[in-house]
Amino acid sequence: MNIMKLKIIGLTLLFYMLVPFLVQAEQNKNVYYYILVDRFESGEQQDQADVDVDDPTAYHGGDYKGIENRIDHLKTLGVTHVILSPVFQSENYTGFNVTSYEELEKTFGTQSDLEGLINQLKENDIEVILHFPLNTDLAEQELVDYMTRWSNKLDIGGYYFSNTNQFSTDFWERVSEEVDGLKIGEAKDNSEELLEDGFHQVLKRDNMNELVDFFKHYDQPIDPLMNVMNLKNDKIINAMDLYDTDRFTHIFSETGSHPITHWKLAITFLMTTNNHPLFYHGSEIPLDGVKSDNTHHLMVNFLAGEDQLIKHIEKISNAYDNLPALAQGDMEILHADDSYLVFKKTYQDETNIVAINNSSTLQRVDIDLPAGKELRGILKNDLIRENSDGSYSVAVEREASNIYMVQENTGINLPLVLVFGGVMSVFIVFAILMYRKNRR
Repeated sequence: MNIMKLKIIGLTLLFYMLVPFLVQAEQNKNVYYYILVDRFESGEQQDQADVDVDDPTAYHGGDYKGIENRIDHLKTLGVTHVILSPVFQSENYTGFNVTSYEELEKTFGTQSDLEGLINQLKENDIEVILHFPLNTDLAEQELVDYMTRWSNKLDIGGYYFSNTNQFSTDFWERVSEEVDGLKIGEAKDNSEELLEDGFHQVLKRDNMNELVDFFKHYDQPIDPLMNVMNLKNDKIINAMDLYDTDRFTHIFSETGSHPITHWKLAITFLMTTNNHPLFYHGSEIPLDGVKSDNTHHLMVNFLAGEDQLIKHIEKISNAYDNLPALAQGDMEILHADDSYLVFKKTYQDETNIVAINNSSTLQRVDIDLPAGKELRGILKNDLIRENSDGSYSVAVEREASNIYMVQENTGINLPLVLVFGGVMSVFIVFAILMYRKNRR
């Protein structure tokens, strides 16, 4: 056997020593990503007559091809569902003032382009949800017929509705019976009613306000957040900002807090409770902007900004596959005080601990777990072992968060030993081979 073959074998053995065997679990967590089509990315414009990038109220050229170009980006974020802003013929770029439900907005591309985008996303395990703005001037059955018609034409996963409070229970029950696919509605104070009317999930607007108030600065009281949010309900969707709000990033110009730091805290919260996260496009950059001057609708510049939030989201979404409890486990609040939230997620025989410290000081709390365990940090390298009294001390630095995998106490830092031993083994083999070669 020649030297090159021995080197390859040695490196291959090292690779398998360093890669743990992980059983893939079925993800039971939706990650929604809302795209305002005209302000995402310009790919291959079909009609530029109405495009004027210098006018904040005009079309800026975002289209279906631009979204298709960023599918890898969406996969990196672990997105399971893309919500497209209204795509019907409309008076302006937002798509909310629909002039015809029979035609698609030509500035975004053709129906064939939209079908191609939907197919490409589905091939990458991403469903498409269409935001369907409801025109109150039309008969209710006519609206239902349009929904049915487009769901038959396009291979979409469902619809997203924003002006839900303008329609009756009878209407929503009819939608539930006649329209296929996932139905998501925005709710202010009527989330339970919408769920009873047939909605599969709801985005609670009042939750968004409480989330912004808590994560905008450190040392914020946690009770208001805990009082309004049903964190254990998997029919609830939460977001930090949306198409019709100021960007969450902008609030830090008022509070003086670091946007990346507090976005990370908010992301950990959004992605680890039993609720589902929704990201408005560009939040991962993170984009800034306000409603008053329309800067909350700036085109996304993927070459600017930070990649820290992208990596943070990616790390958590990747963990869903290997940690079933994180994605679909039962949730139990262990501590919620002094801007420090600690909760447990359990699924079958697996347990995860999530700790989010939004205070200005290191926080520590002792929790109860079965004897002989250890907690290994996922977001940050950390190891917690059992105290002499049988408790486990979960301590997190100021304005930081971590996710812990609970496992049997190994007694040693096994991954480090494997890495060191593997590297040393390859080095020794390589040294012996080089010695023999030189002797020849």
